[in-house]
Order: sequence, then C-alpha cells, then structure tokens
Amino acid sequence: MKTFILKRKQIIIFILTLTLCAAIVINWYYTGRGNVPSTPEKEIQQNLGEAKQVSTDESAVSASAAQTYFTNAKLKRDAECDESKDMLKDIIESKDSGEASVKDAQEKLNKIIDNSKLQVDAENIITAKLNCESLVIINSDSSEILIPEKSLNDNAAIQIKEVILSKTGLPAEKISIIGVKNVVEN
Repeated sequence: MKTFILKRKQIIIFILTLTLCAAIVINWYYTGRGNVPSTPEKEIQQNLGEAKQVSTDESAVSASAAQTYFTNAKLKRDAECDESKDMLKDIIESKDSGEASVKDAQEKLNKIIDNSKLQVDAENIITAKLNCESLVIINSDSSEILIPEKSLNDNAAIQIKEVILSKTGLPAEKISIIGVKNVVEN
C-alpha cells in the first residue's frame, strides 16, 4: 500500500510538471518565440527623457500649445509676484525702514498674498466649470481672465464673471475676459 501512495504522488508531480512545461511552450509561442529586438545601449542612453509627439491630431497639438502658453504665463506671473514679495519683505525686515513704510509694505504684502490665493482659487473653479485652462490676474481695482479662444462663448463669460464676482466683489465692468489663440508663446 505504501508503494501505491508513492506512485500516486509521483504521478501527480509528473502531471503538474507536464502542465507547467505546456504553459511555458504556449506562452513562448504566443509572445513571439523569444524574438525580442535588441536595442544598442548607446541608443537607449540617448533617448532617455526624450519627448515624442504621440498624436498628430490637430486639436491635441493646439491644446498642448495652449497649455504651454498658460503654464508659461503662470510661471511669469508667479515670478513677478515672488519678486514683489521679496522686495516688500526686505522693507519690512530692514532696520532703516520707518514705521509708516513697514506698515505700508506689510499691507501691500498681505494684499499680494490674498490676490495670489484668489487667482489660484478662481483658476481652479473656472477650470472645473469650463474644462479648459485659464489664467486669472487680479489687481486692486480690476481683473483679467484669459481662456482659450475656442472655449470663449456667452455661457463661459457668464460663468467666469460669476466666479470672479463671488471671489473678489469687483463690479462686472471691471472684469475683462480675453480669448487666447492657441499659440506657443515664449
């Protein structure tokens, strides 16, 4: 009886091994029989991080151009804002500054920080409502909103004005909405 059990275990192991071999052969057959094209190491190193255009669809290219424009514009706006903040912080921290100039600089710094937050909040809401990129510039007495020209229509203008009115409290005539052509700007 002991030999029968040993033979049964051997038969099960043999069947499992045969099944595994069959799976390997089937996998090899359907994945190209191991014919993997080799790529020279030098070519791999040259292509690391290289961006390639995947779609030649005109709308995808123009959307990418618009996104590049808005990204660059936001970076420029943020850089100018940071420069202004640094100058105001220097005035505030300077021992040579008078009390009135420190107070004025602190008020201006707070206004810049508040406007930056309002701009980002408004951009996020406009993007969510209109499903397009936007750039919001809020000054003390006016506001400019830039969106892609293709997304600009009466309904979009109304929604944008509602967002800016609720965020800033500026009168509607002080809100400018500008359509941006989808071009790459540097």
